[in-house]
Amino acid sequence: MPRAVLKALIIAVVGALLFLALRYCSPAVPLTLHGTTMGTSWNVQVVGAVPSPTLDGLALDIRSLLEHLDKEVFSTWRTDSELNRFNAAAAGQAHALSAHLFVVLAAALRVHEASGGAFDPSVAVLVDLWGFGPAGRRAEPDPVAIDSARARTGMQYLALDVDTRTALKSTDLVLDLSGIAKGYAVDQVAELLGAAGFDNFLVEIGGELRVQGAGPQGKGWTIAIEMPAVGARAAYATINSGGRALAVAGSGDYRNFREVDGQRLSHTIDPLSGRPVAHGLAAVTTIADTAMLADAWATALMVLGPERGRQLADGLQLGAYFIIHENTGFDSFPTASIQPFLGSGDSGRAPL
Repeated sequence: MPRAVLKALIIAVVGALLFLALRYCSPAVPLTLHGTTMGTSWNVQVVGAVPSPTLDGLALDIRSLLEHLDKEVFSTWRTDSELNRFNAAAAGQAHALSAHLFVVLAAALRVHEASGGAFDPSVAVLVDLWGFGPAGRRAEPDPVAIDSARARTGMQYLALDVDTRTALKSTDLVLDLSGIAKGYAVDQVAELLGAAGFDNFLVEIGGELRVQGAGPQGKGWTIAIEMPAVGARAAYATINSGGRALAVAGSGDYRNFREVDGQRLSHTIDPLSGRPVAHGLAAVTTIADTAMLADAWATALMVLGPERGRQLADGLQLGAYFIIHENTGFDSFPTASIQPFLGSGDSGRAPL
């Protein structure tokens, strides 16, 4: 073989090997799309080659889907959303619902029952009363006002008919699906990506997320559990999906709150007391097959607190990671179902 040909052949082989090494050994850089929806931000990361026309169309489809779910279906701020039209409708009559709203209400009823009433979208009137709703901040309510608002709550006053896809409320019920709708929207975007042929992605809306595939480094997606301290942007622990499809959601007392006379009032309302939750749970993170259920269960466990929440999560084999206030820092405990997904050493005390 002539030396020049041999040299060219060697260069070609080395070049091919280098390409394969870079292709299969180096971390892939995810393509990222982002925007705003439901009063927060959304973020989508896709791993793999995506042609520009496909990426542009994908971005348009995601934005269109999220705008529909936010403004036309679940918004509590727009009077013309489907949810608010149902809230304003008269009691005692069956109302036809979209598939989106019906699926979310059916899931809300299931989690409400399984959580012993801790997850309760009918606390919308109490959320408004305490100044965390669309009406905005207001004075702390007195006991009479709280009792009056509590009398207007109760998911037992809502009935769904699967055959006709209708809902009937037997009293003047007002629903707020903020504790489950973002998770449902995450699931809808994930299904859109799957239908488009993508199998390695992350979808996140306001901290609720769903991942699928091996992630950018081929070892699963790594998700941070945030330190539940005001102003902190650090990881307290991590979850790794291990390459499987997984949904993750969280709830805490450190983002949306008010202080009255030096006391922190959480935006999470206990349906039983009609007041902001008052216990030692700083935050809880849940995992599930769908972001809708992870979202709802994070809210329910945040209402229940560390003791009752952990007991229920263990009994139902829910994957949950609890972070509690303790002295000047935090302590934490995972349930058995989430333990396999945690990074090494991700439990125990963390000083502030």
